[in-house]
Amino acid sequence: PSFFPISVFLGKMQDAARYKGLGINTYQAMEHNVAIWPVTDVTSQGMYVMAQQEEWTPAEVGNDPRVVSWFISDECEMGYSDCTPDWNNDNGEHGRLAVQQSYVDKVNAYNDGRFKHANFGNGITRTWWAPTTMDAHVALMDSVSADKYSYTSPDVDNLLLISPRWPAGADPATAAAYGWQVDQMRSFMGPSALKPAWGFVETARPLLGDAGARTITPAQIEGAVWSMIIHEARGISYFMHNNDPACYEHTACEQAMEAKLTALNGVVRGLAPVINTQSYQYDFNNGTDTMLKAYQGSAYIFADIGLNETTGAKTFALPAGVTGTTVEVVGEGRTLAVVGGRFSDTFAAEYSHHVYKVSL
Repeated sequence: PSFFPISVFLGKMQDAARYKGLGINTYQAMEHNVAIWPVTDVTSQGMYVMAQQEEWTPAEVGNDPRVVSWFISDECEMGYSDCTPDWNNDNGEHGRLAVQQSYVDKVNAYNDGRFKHANFGNGITRTWWAPTTMDAHVALMDSVSADKYSYTSPDVDNLLLISPRWPAGADPATAAAYGWQVDQMRSFMGPSALKPAWGFVETARPLLGDAGARTITPAQIEGAVWSMIIHEARGISYFMHNNDPACYEHTACEQAMEAKLTALNGVVRGLAPVINTQSYQYDFNNGTDTMLKAYQGSAYIFADIGLNETTGAKTFALPAGVTGTTVEVVGEGRTLAVVGGRFSDTFAAEYSHHVYKVSL
């Protein structure tokens, strides 16, 4: 209950101590440098590993209990991970699904108890990638994630805008777009087959070649993470590969990003026992996206600005049974008064977010 997966995608084995210092606890895929560094060089530092099935062998990972998962594929529905893309054949998406199935069959034969995870991309948009097979891809896995970098990629922005699920008039270059991605990932799961959905966020400019590509700011990273969590993400993954020459390691922007990640991940870890509880269905109906929890005698309200929602002052009417007269704004060192069962606060920017704690 106190563990929340905070991962780095395809991290370098030699950087385990650095990642751990940032508050990262998991590798979602890991560079395969076993000839230089055995997997124990990473797991002995307390890190968990999701080993990609096409590179790591059962012999290399052995029965190390911190190698917890087989990473099955990255964007197989788009034809990556050697999933036989065939854009001119109506059976192309079914061919890719068949390859995905073969990867899962291979791992199932190990019978080693490790869970299966895959990452997805354009398939979550319900456009022309895997239009009939995404639910089958998701059903093969024990957990899934999605990565569309809308803060930094104009091409991704355009892709989201043409999705039939995208709200008309909404800006994709916002924190709320990352929560939307988690919603789309969860939409491929039946109510009797729910599984953890994780979300990705970039930490600089993620190897983009788009005209007009941008670099994410530390405040935007934080907003994206909380949007994903508020939309029920049960894991976060950072894409730390970068091609912005101004943000390479040991530069000012890199240092600012790492300071933000360290603080942010500390707050998420501290709230993990709350996040990991079942959410309540409740609509505050005040122009925010929210997640409502109850833990050890207190209600917790996680709130941010959603798609097509405006910044500014917001008033929260507490649910019946929440009787506290003071609200703690978690991690911000301030409190708010409850008057007539309501309290108000301000959301200054589209990436603003707050966590409120009030006695039951």
